[in-house]
Amino acid sequence: MMDDYGHIDDTTPSLAMSLYKEYRRRGFGTKMLEDMLELLRKKGYAKVSLSVQKANYALRMYQKAGFEIVADHGEEVLMVYFVD
Repeated sequence: MMDDYGHIDDTTPSLAMSLYKEYRRRGFGTKMLEDMLELLRKKGYAKVSLSVQKANYALRMYQKAGFEIVADHGEEVLMVYFVD
């Protein structure tokens, strides 16, 4: 595993995604996130983590998807999604 900003432990994958500006707010990010969470579910992962800046509009998307804030690092937060 990679020790990146979203890293919480060696058994939890961390997620990073980005869209070009012209593709934002059109549902592409939500669809990509849903597909990734489904893939992780099928692969048997218990959780996935990520780090996002508080000023990033995608923070709300992650919260709506079910990610929970587990640590506050000033300008960014560490979030975890518990796969069903």
